Amino acid sequence: MPIHNLGYREWDGERESGNSRWSVIAGIGIRRAWQSSWLRRIAFVVWGPPLVYGIVIFLFEQVLTGNASMNPRMFREIVNMFLPAESVQAVLLVFENLDTATQQELLTVARPLVWKAVLLQLQRSQAIGMVIVVGLVAPALISQDVRSRAFLLYFSRPMTRLQYIIGKCMTIGFFLFLTGTLPQLLLYLFAVLLSPDASVIAYTWDLPLRVLVASTAMIVPTTLLALMLSSLTIESRFATFGWFFIWIFGLAAFLMMRRLDGDTSELVLRLSFLFLLFSDMSTAILGIPTTVSHVETQFVFAAVLSMVCFTVIFRRVSAPLRA
Repeated sequence: MPIHNLGYREWDGERESGNSRWSVIAGIGIRRAWQSSWLRRIAFVVWGPPLVYGIVIFLFEQVLTGNASMNPRMFREIVNMFLPAESVQAVLLVFENLDTATQQELLTVARPLVWKAVLLQLQRSQAIGMVIVVGLVAPALISQDVRSRAFLLYFSRPMTRLQYIIGKCMTIGFFLFLTGTLPQLLLYLFAVLLSPDASVIAYTWDLPLRVLVASTAMIVPTTLLALMLSSLTIESRFATFGWFFIWIFGLAAFLMMRRLDGDTSELVLRLSFLFLLFSDMSTAILGIPTTVSHVETQFVFAAVLSMVCFTVIFRRVSAPLRA
């Protein structure tokens, strides 16, 4: 064939929407991250707590229906052992009147409250796994592209910077959903199956929606913060160090300021440690009674943190295009 006859040819394959271009980046990131044996081990370990809390719900349902051989006092000890401290008082207040409460009161008050508390405690118990998972996945996502100049390849295609950022965010979001949100949803399903009848759905139908909203409120700031650290350096180990330093320093600052005997406000204490920030937000979203005040300020702080991180990421991704 003569050279002058060569040229562009019509594409015969299946065409996809341009809005799905981010899925290519997300798919590549997920496959590359899953090659890590440590990530696979952590993803396996974090599925252990749902089994434990499933037993708690099973025991609660047995007490609720009167089929358990243990007395309410024994269940109070179980509640005190597994549930978060600020939820224990609310749960035990219900069980103080367990013998005199009507069945309708137990179904409409006790059951949703206990289930919410168990879901919150499950989310808290998976926090360490979440930090490790993000620390294994996020640092290399943008830093390696900066170091290898992969931007020249990405943006030589019809791909926008926003689609690139969404693809990277979805990579982290996938693993956070797999190791955090999905176990909570399956725990709820398990709890429904353990219930004596399907009427339980009428009292707890909103829990899956609350879990999704609470998970989103945690995943979005966490993902953007990790990607911002990755975009600020060309060495992924520096981003890894920065990620773990934020959590360790936040814990140290919280413990140190708490010893100042009231010189530091409770709001500053809870904003200094991301674990407490996300825990308070989840408590409010799940509708669990709590003594923590200024929760609205914590939501505003998380939103501002997310916007700042996104702005930094967008500028860092745009920098090679301006050069």
